[in-house]
Amino acid sequence: RQWAAFALVMFQMLSAAAAPYAYSCQTSRARFDYKFCDTKLGLEERLDDLVPRIGRDDAGPQMTARESPAIPSIGLASYYWGTNAANVLSNIDCLENGQCVTNFPAPSSLGAAWNYTLVREMASVFATELRAYVNAGKHNGLDIWGPTINVARDPRWGRNFETASEDPTLLGHYARAYTRGLQQGEDERYIKAVVTLKHWIAYSLESYGNYTRHNFNADVSAYDLADTYMPAWEVAVKDGGALGVMCSYNAVNGAPTCANPNLMKILREDWGFKGYVTSDSDSCKDVWKEHQYVRNGSEATAACIEGGTDINSGNTYAGYLHDAIDNNLLSENSSRNALRNGYRVRMKLGLFDPHEASPYREIPQSVVGQPAHQALSEFAARKVMVLLKNADRTLPFTKGQRLAVIGAAANDVTPIIGKNAGPICPDGTVTCFPTLFQGLTRGNEGGETRMHTDINDTESALQLAEWADSVVLIANDTAGHEGQDRYTISLDESQLHFCEKFLEGVGKAKKKGNGKATSVVLLLVHGGPVSIDKLIKASPAILDAFTPGPHGAKAITDTIFGDNNPGGKLPITIYPSDYVDKVSFLDMSMEAGGVGRTYRYYTGTPLFPFGYGLSYTSFSIKWSNTSSASSLSSSSSSAMYSSIVASRDAQVNYTLIVTNTGDRKGDEVVQLYAVPPASKGRRTRRQPLRFLLAFERVTLSPGESKKLRFSVDARRLSLVDMHGNRVLFTGSYGIEAFRGHGEPLSAKLNVEGSDLVLATFRKFW
Repeated sequence: RQWAAFALVMFQMLSAAAAPYAYSCQTSRARFDYKFCDTKLGLEERLDDLVPRIGRDDAGPQMTARESPAIPSIGLASYYWGTNAANVLSNIDCLENGQCVTNFPAPSSLGAAWNYTLVREMASVFATELRAYVNAGKHNGLDIWGPTINVARDPRWGRNFETASEDPTLLGHYARAYTRGLQQGEDERYIKAVVTLKHWIAYSLESYGNYTRHNFNADVSAYDLADTYMPAWEVAVKDGGALGVMCSYNAVNGAPTCANPNLMKILREDWGFKGYVTSDSDSCKDVWKEHQYVRNGSEATAACIEGGTDINSGNTYAGYLHDAIDNNLLSENSSRNALRNGYRVRMKLGLFDPHEASPYREIPQSVVGQPAHQALSEFAARKVMVLLKNADRTLPFTKGQRLAVIGAAANDVTPIIGKNAGPICPDGTVTCFPTLFQGLTRGNEGGETRMHTDINDTESALQLAEWADSVVLIANDTAGHEGQDRYTISLDESQLHFCEKFLEGVGKAKKKGNGKATSVVLLLVHGGPVSIDKLIKASPAILDAFTPGPHGAKAITDTIFGDNNPGGKLPITIYPSDYVDKVSFLDMSMEAGGVGRTYRYYTGTPLFPFGYGLSYTSFSIKWSNTSSASSLSSSSSSAMYSSIVASRDAQVNYTLIVTNTGDRKGDEVVQLYAVPPASKGRRTRRQPLRFLLAFERVTLSPGESKKLRFSVDARRLSLVDMHGNRVLFTGSYGIEAFRGHGEPLSAKLNVEGSDLVLATFRKFW
């Protein structure tokens, strides 16, 4: 019996020694003396045992990011909160063997793919590679601070490159796909990694005029919150099961988001959120120092914890929690509830179960940056390409010709990788991936490729163009980033002047008939939206690559030479450059300036509309004759006309047939929109001009057709009233099936009965 006990202890010691340092409960004492380490008990019972063991002196540091320290006396490991992952795991280094994590296109690029299976697979890669780091003892955190799901409300916002769209529906798809891909995996007992949605809520200002993100109070109506700013969050929480949220720096309607308990009730009580909430980088300090919402750090700590912020990224909780409790500003129970929310997430990750076998524990370092993950990144880069113009079939170029690559970014890989690159190459540089010039040189098999990067020398660029058969003219956006918004949405002055003069010179040479005609494609590389008013007419072809990531040079090359047929669609509206003169950036209303924001409210003529994108092939769509409508009182319908009775179960189905009518394989995104009924005299309401109902991206060979079925339920068809309530309004809706260009197919949907309130908005101010 003694030998058996000794053998058991030795086995436990060896098992504990083998467990990564992120795991708590590794010692024999912790495993046998503390109920919170007992895997046979329920989660809440384990938390009941753990939380009271955290003394007042330890509580503040335990509620602190980026790292909560270890408490060795009870076997509690340290924990790193907040590995950023917009498009790559950013807060970790490459492995000693030279393997680096996989970098994907920026979220603003991924939005152009309109492919959310791809987003889910990307997030799964993040979770897998992060687990590999934890298993190797190279990292001690499994929650990811991402994705950013604030709407791209204005092209001047410096962080537009971090978000996938201006449209709440597209953002909801993105958030749900990312959340499920990150959190769900092979072991249903544990969460694979934890998502942290950011930034809650109405955050889209960095530094503009006299305001910064630290002191800005976003004045937002109940209507705009419910209609635009909140829908993606609701989808991520209710449908995606998100377990983390980051509150933002800004205030909304007078109260900082991290210190507003009524705002937190929307997440926890209305939507059933079960996870943890962290502040942005010491936005609890902003509650005191910048917003002056309270008088000091102790009051700020109390306000944030009572406001539902469980983790403070910064030093405020660590410095002031003890004092806040001692001075009766904060109850011990509120502090313990915040601790409980943080520990619950760590337990759901399995980080208190070091002796339990799990496939997550078997993920090796070899998966980091592995070929399959790189292939997915390259696939994503190909899918985000958006063809904006292709006069006279300028593209694709033929290989084996004289090619000129012209622009400041021609031999710099940084613009195509983007601002949130993370660890790219083992040596700390980005040179292990090709530049655009290098990629195009390799792709131009049998030809000769030359470059020109000096945008102050237009004459030499034109001489190179005269030599070339074809030109890739690169224009890259350099303005706007985290902490800094833009004041213009055009290219910077030097690039704009260069591109104008170059295109003018090429055009003059063509008109004079001097030598051969040179084909030119304007290649756009950017994070936020870029207005190119003065360049559109003079550019024979325009290809928008956004920020396609480290495999961007390959994807762009394949697209320019026809090995990849562009099928992306704009996830944003491209406005004229004078948009900034008509709409105040500080106005959070979607109808700001009477001009409006996003395709849903913009009343002007865009340079390129939301959902736009061409292809090297052609497509057609038509209604099928199998559309149907149903509700509690169902009625028959045709493709051109449907009728339903307003009810929570109301649903109408639309079936379309899309056909590739061209001569090459390609992708098409079929989009379904609704145009709301006109407001009746008995009520006045705000409403979008039109709004996205559903979409699907398909790949078709020449002559191939596919039947697409879109189901539209009451929630999807509903609008928002002036009080923020979501309502299925009665009346006649226009239904449009669209490919992003050309004339849409039209149908009518009549919603009969009485207006039906589907959800009531909780006013939190």
